[in-house]
Amino acid sequence: MGSLQDFLEYLQGRRKLVTSIEGQLSGLLEKYETFFGEITKVREHELQQLREYMLRDGDQLPAELQDQLQKVRRQVEHDLDTQLAALREQQEELIQKAERIREHSRVSEDAVRARNRNLDEAEEKLKGRSQDLLVRIKEYNGRIKGLASGFGFVVNVLQMRRLQAEREELDEDQASLAARIETLRAQWRQEEQEHTEQEGQRQERWVEHTTEAGALRTKIDYLEAARPRLLERSTIERVLYGRVPGLPQPKLGDPACSRCDKKNPPEFHFCHTCARRLREDQPDLEGSLDEIAELNLHHDRFSEGLQATQEILGLVRGLGSGLDAFMTSVEDMVGSENRYPLPKMEIKVPTSSRQYGKHLDELLEEVSKDQSLHPALFARRVQDLAQRVFTEDHIKDYFETMGEELTQQAESQW
Repeated sequence: MGSLQDFLEYLQGRRKLVTSIEGQLSGLLEKYETFFGEITKVREHELQQLREYMLRDGDQLPAELQDQLQKVRRQVEHDLDTQLAALREQQEELIQKAERIREHSRVSEDAVRARNRNLDEAEEKLKGRSQDLLVRIKEYNGRIKGLASGFGFVVNVLQMRRLQAEREELDEDQASLAARIETLRAQWRQEEQEHTEQEGQRQERWVEHTTEAGALRTKIDYLEAARPRLLERSTIERVLYGRVPGLPQPKLGDPACSRCDKKNPPEFHFCHTCARRLREDQPDLEGSLDEIAELNLHHDRFSEGLQATQEILGLVRGLGSGLDAFMTSVEDMVGSENRYPLPKMEIKVPTSSRQYGKHLDELLEEVSKDQSLHPALFARRVQDLAQRVFTEDHIKDYFETMGEELTQQAESQW
C-alpha cells in the first residue's frame, strides 16, 4: 500500500505530463495557424489575379470554363433570390408581430380605462350609500340623546334598547361599505400594476421586433444594391474555390521542401505538407488555375487540422484543470494528516485509474512523433485516440474512481 503523499505525487506526475502535451499542442497550433495564414493570403492573391483576368478577357476563356461560370451564376442568382425572399418574409413577420403588439397595447389601454370608469362609478355609488348611512347615524345619535335626557331615560329604556340594535346594524353596514370601497381601490391598484408591467413587456417586445426588422431591412437594401457585384464575386469564388487538383504522390527522388524537408514532385506549386511556395507565381490563366486548385486543397486540409488541434488542446486543458482541482483536495488531506493526530492513511491509486492514466503517455508520444506532419493527417491520428479514449464518460470515471477511493479510505481509517 502507498501513502497519501504517494497518491499526490502520482497526480503531480500526470499533471506534468499534461503540461508537456499542452505545450506540444500549443506549438503545433501556432505553427499551423502561421501556415494557414500564408495559405489564405496567397489564395486571396490568386483569386484576385484570376478575377481580373476573367473580367478583362472573359470572351477568351476556355469554352468549358465559360459554360461553368454561366451555370454557376444561375445557381448563385437563384440562391441570392432565395435568401432575399427569406429575409423579406422574416422582416414582414417581425413587422406584423410588432403591429399585433401595438394593437394589443391599444386594446389593453382602452380596457383599463373602461374598467377604471366602472370602478370609479361603483366607488361613487358606495360613497353615496356611505353618506346616507352617516346621515342616519347622526339622526340616530340625536334620538338617543333626546331619549336619554332627564326622566326620559327611565321611561324610554326599552325603546333605547331597540335603537341600540338599529345602531349596531348601521355600524355594521358602514363597516361593510368601507371594506367594499377599500377592496375596490385595492383591485384598481392591482389591475393598474399588472397593466403597467404587461405594457412594459409589450414595449420591450415591440422595440425588439422593430429593431430586428430594421436590421433586416438594412441587410436587404445592401444585398439589392450590391447584387451585381455579389453575383460576380460569388460566381467566380464558387467556380475557383471548387477546383481540386489531380496531384501525384511524392516519391523518393523528389526534391525536398526547404522548410519542412518533405518530398514534393516537381510539378507541385506548393509543399503538400506545409504549403510553402515551391515555384514562382504563374501569372497566366492556366498556371493560376492550377495554383488555386492546389491552394484549395491545402486550405481545406489546414482548416480541418486546425479545428481538430484546437479541440484536442481544449480537451487536454480540461484534463489539466481537473487534475489541478483533484490535487488541491489531496493536498488538503495531506495537510490535515500532518497537522492533526491522524493515522497515516494507507492508500493506492486504483488499478483502473492507473491504467487509464497511461493513455496520457500514449497521447504525448503521438503529439511528439513528427511535428512536420500535415495538420489534417495529425488530426486524424489524434482524433482517433480522443474519440476512443478521451471521452467525457471515460475522463469522468477516471476522476470519480480516484475520488471514491479517497473517500472510502478516509472514512475507514480516520
